[in-house]
Amino acid sequence: MPSADTFDVEPIKGFVQKYLMKSKCSVDLFARNKRWATYTNDLNPDTAAQYHMDAEDFAKMLHAAQVRPDLIIFDPPYSPRQVSEMYSGIGRTTTITDTQMVTIRKGSKNVLMEMAGPGTVVLSFGWNSSGMGFERGFEIIEILLVCHGSFHNDTICMAERRLESHPELNFPIDMPPP
Repeated sequence: MPSADTFDVEPIKGFVQKYLMKSKCSVDLFARNKRWATYTNDLNPDTAAQYHMDAEDFAKMLHAAQVRPDLIIFDPPYSPRQVSEMYSGIGRTTTITDTQMVTIRKGSKNVLMEMAGPGTVVLSFGWNSSGMGFERGFEIIEILLVCHGSFHNDTICMAERRLESHPELNFPIDMPPP
């Protein structure tokens, strides 16, 4: 069965822990009550995360502090309904902008891209497989599809690695695509 705590689902838990075991410095932007990563964040102040900030602001803070993780965990709310439930759970009013999933993910992913050096692994979770993407200089190294049965959406778990350079367009990763 699905769980609000994604990493309580056994196959997903194993997927995350496999990468955490290899990591020296990790970041989890939507950690809820999991303190598995080196730096944990969740907007809800009633969770066990170290920080309680907007995910993009949290990523910017770590980037400004020159944190260079070798593993980033990206498990944001999967739908506008989940965003609304999360915000109402902390007494925050949900706006139309808050539920624009592309906007939410794009801002955070752009900051994560700046933090991620060559070889950094990003674990992404959701109902699609867009992940960080090839256009940001990442290659897919593993996909786990978790079926929750009945009429529940599957959870798509992706592991992507940051490349040294963009092989198709021939630009270094520190340069934006043309």
